[in-house]
Amino acid sequence: MTYDDYVSDRERKIAKWLTIGMHVAIVVLFVFGVAWQRRYTEPAAIVDLWSTVTPQPAPRAVPKAEPRPEPKPRPEPKPRPEPRPEPKPEPRPAPKPEVKPIPKADIALKEKLEKERKLKEQQELERKRELEQRRKEEEKKKARELEAKKLEEAKRKLEQERLAKEAEAKRIAQEQADLKARLAKEQASAQQGAIDKYRRLIQDRVRRNIVEPPNLQGNPEVVYEVRVLPGGDILEDTLRLARSSGNPAYDQAVARAILKSSPLPVPSDPTLFQQFRDLRLPVRPRE
Repeated sequence: MTYDDYVSDRERKIAKWLTIGMHVAIVVLFVFGVAWQRRYTEPAAIVDLWSTVTPQPAPRAVPKAEPRPEPKPRPEPKPRPEPRPEPKPEPRPAPKPEVKPIPKADIALKEKLEKERKLKEQQELERKRELEQRRKEEEKKKARELEAKKLEEAKRKLEQERLAKEAEAKRIAQEQADLKARLAKEQASAQQGAIDKYRRLIQDRVRRNIVEPPNLQGNPEVVYEVRVLPGGDILEDTLRLARSSGNPAYDQAVARAILKSSPLPVPSDPTLFQQFRDLRLPVRPRE
C-alpha cells in the first residue's frame, strides 16, 4: 500500500495550489529584484586630470637650449567599483504534505500482504528447488540406467565370448576325441591285422607239420589251447584239447604238429604278444 492511498483528494488539491503559489511568488520576486537593481545603479563618472606645474625659464646667461621634455601621459581615470549585486532570495522549500497516521487496520493489512508476498516467494523458491532436485534425480537416474545398460552390454559380450570359447574348446576337444578314436581304431585295426597275420602264420606252420591219418574225410576242425612263452616256445604241459574234430586220430596228429611247430611265430611287441600268451588255436587240414 502506497502513500497516495492514505491522502484524500481535497488534501491533494490544497497541496497542488500551494505549490503553484510558491512558484509564482518566486518568479515575481526574481523579476522585481533585477529591475530595482538596474534602476538605482549610479552611472560611472569620467575625470580628466591636467598638470598645473609651469616650467621655470632657463637663465639667460646660458643660452644653451634644453630639449623640451616630453609630455607625460595622462593617467587614466580609475574606474569606479561596481556596486555589489544584492543576493537573490532563495526560494522557500515547498511545504511537506501532512502525513496522517496510518490506521492499525491498514498496518495489519500491509503486514498481511507482506507475509503473503514472502510466503509466495518462499513457495516459489521451494518449487524451484524441488524442480532442480527432480532434474538432478532424473539425470542421476538416466546416468544409472546408461551405466546399467553399458554393464549389461559388457556382460552380454563377455557371455558371448565365453560361449564362443566354450564352443571352440568343445570343437577342439571333439576333434581331438575324433582323432584319438580314429587313431585308436586305426591302431586297433592295425593291431588286429597283425594278430590275424601271426595267427595265419602259426596255423600255416602247424598245418605243414600235420601228418594226416589215412582215410581222413572232409575238412574237420579241431581246437587246442596252449600257453606260449615270449619268443614262441610252447609249454607242453599246458596243451589242452578245447574241441575235438570227432576223429581222435586227426586230433592226435594236430597235437603232435603243434608241439613240433615250437617255437611258434609270435610278435615281439609285448602289447601284441598278450593276444598269444594263452593261445586258442583252431586247425583245419585245408583252408
